[in-house]
Amino acid sequence: MPRRTCPLQPGPRILSPGTWLFAALAALSPACAGGEGRGDAASTAAPGPTGTDSTGADSTGTAGSTEPDTTGDDPPTSSSSSSTSEGVDDPPLVCDPLTTCGVQCVDLMTDAANCGKCGVSCVIPRATAACAAGQCALGECDDGWFDCDEDPNTGCEQQLAPGQMCGLVCKPDKAEACNLFDDNCDGQCDEGALPGCRVGVHRCSSPTLGHFYTIDAAEAMSGDFTPEFLNFYYLYSAPGAGLVPFYRCLKGDGRRFYTTSGTCENAATLEGPLGHIATDPQCGAVPLFRLYGAGDHFYTTSEAERDNAVAMYGYQYEAVAGYVWTGP
Repeated sequence: MPRRTCPLQPGPRILSPGTWLFAALAALSPACAGGEGRGDAASTAAPGPTGTDSTGADSTGTAGSTEPDTTGDDPPTSSSSSSTSEGVDDPPLVCDPLTTCGVQCVDLMTDAANCGKCGVSCVIPRATAACAAGQCALGECDDGWFDCDEDPNTGCEQQLAPGQMCGLVCKPDKAEACNLFDDNCDGQCDEGALPGCRVGVHRCSSPTLGHFYTIDAAEAMSGDFTPEFLNFYYLYSAPGAGLVPFYRCLKGDGRRFYTTSGTCENAATLEGPLGHIATDPQCGAVPLFRLYGAGDHFYTTSEAERDNAVAMYGYQYEAVAGYVWTGP
């Protein structure tokens, strides 16, 4: 049967209410729809082989529609949902009393990856890194390596054999210790009158007992002794590397001499150590010259006095008894 078509309508015109109602009913009429209840102009297109019209729309839909076909699909999710919308910021990270570094809460005083400031990571050569009071510090040295200079910037810089000890290293800000070493790199050793480090030796003389040396000022002024020099030179009060005892020896005639021999050279009675003397000129030590004449042992740190004693008073120069210090 030939298809019937509705006549073309003229251009837009204003309809009365009754006319508008009549036109609306006519549009619903099967006679103008081309059959099967189709209600718009797109129904004039020939159906496709699969039941779709030439626009590709389903035969039950409206041709040229931009609305998505949601048949059988889940309903669309509202873009206002905070659980799926993009660009919604997470709640701010609250770290008080710690510090926010990126997405972490850290303690800038102890965190080796953020030491003193976010992003400052401590790296210590040949050691594990640590952070102490916001400053990079050395944790533990790798096996066989040691921190001998106490400087975290150099890490564990010394490789030592089992049982081997670190050598001393000076640093400008290092405190002096009683160790016969220039700890603060100022060219001096154990300076500053460190308590208990060195002891002063007083020199006195007697017309009957000759020269006498003691660390006791009262003893230096006892009997008929007359002090010549208080703190004439200094010895170490305790033993140390390169030091040996300097013994005080009493002879049968009441006079004394001083030696590094623990047996008083088999010539006198041992009274004990006066202090500890160096065997070489370390740490600013100077030689202590030993002379002998007319039963009297004489000791001086002055070359001029030594030479004068030989030239003017008949002393014989024997040897350097050891090395002593001229200050505490």
